Amino acid sequence: MNQKINIVIPMAGGDELFQRHGYPYAKSVTEIDGKPLVEHAFDCLRSIEGARFVFVIRKEDELRFHLRDMLKLLDPDAEVIRAESATAGAACTAMLAVEHIGSEEALLIANGDQLLNLDMNVALDDFRERKLDGATIVFDSVHPRWSFVKTDDSGMVIEAAEKRPISRNATAGIFYFRQGRFFLDAAQSMIRKGASVNGAYFVCPCFNEMILSQQRVGIRPIERGQYISLATPQAIEEYEQTLSARRQQRERA
Repeated sequence: MNQKINIVIPMAGGDELFQRHGYPYAKSVTEIDGKPLVEHAFDCLRSIEGARFVFVIRKEDELRFHLRDMLKLLDPDAEVIRAESATAGAACTAMLAVEHIGSEEALLIANGDQLLNLDMNVALDDFRERKLDGATIVFDSVHPRWSFVKTDDSGMVIEAAEKRPISRNATAGIFYFRQGRFFLDAAQSMIRKGASVNGAYFVCPCFNEMILSQQRVGIRPIERGQYISLATPQAIEEYEQTLSARRQQRERA
C-alpha cells in the first residue's frame, strides 16, 4: 500500500520581473515548448506514489488567467487554494494549505518553477528508509541565489540558510517533512523569531528549527544538470535555446 504524501506547490509570488521583460502572462502560465511552465514542473512530480497535490495560487492569476481551471485539468483531484493578497514568502504561502496538510502524513513542498530529472519515488524511499524527519535534494553550487544546507561528517544537516552560501550544498527546491506538523511547527517558530530574509520567510530555514528540536534532517545529492530552475525570464530563454539545440541535433541525426 502506497504511503500518502501531500505535495504543496506554492505559486503566490510576484511576477514583476516577467512583466518588466514584456511577458504577457504570469510566470506559471508562460509557455515553454508548447506547455505552460507549471505543467512542466508538475510533470516532474506527477509520478509520485500516494501523492495528493495542493497548489497555492495568486488571486490575480486565478482571475486573469483561469489558473485554477488549468490546474484542475492537470490533476482533477488537486486542491487549489487562492492567496487573497501578497504573502511574506514561500513558507507563509505554503502555510495557507494548513487544512490540507495532514499532521501525521508526509509532506513535500516543491517549487512550481523548476524541473527535476530524477525518480522522486526513489528519493522519497531513501528518506523513509533513513527515518529522516526532514530532507532536501542538493546540488553543487556557491551562487547566492539558492538556499543552502551545511552538513556534519555523517551527512546530517546542521544548518540551513537562504540566499547565503554556507556550503556547496545548494537545495533543489524540494523540501521533505516526515510529518506535516513538523513543517507547521518549524515555520511558526521561525516566524515568531522573526527569522526572515529580506522581509520574507522561506521554507529551507525551517530546518534550523527542526535541528534545534533534535530532529534528523538529511540530504540526497544530485548532479547539477539534473536540476533546472525556470524562475527568471533569462532561465526560460536559456532552456528554450537548449531544447531548440536538441531538436536540431535530432533532425541532423
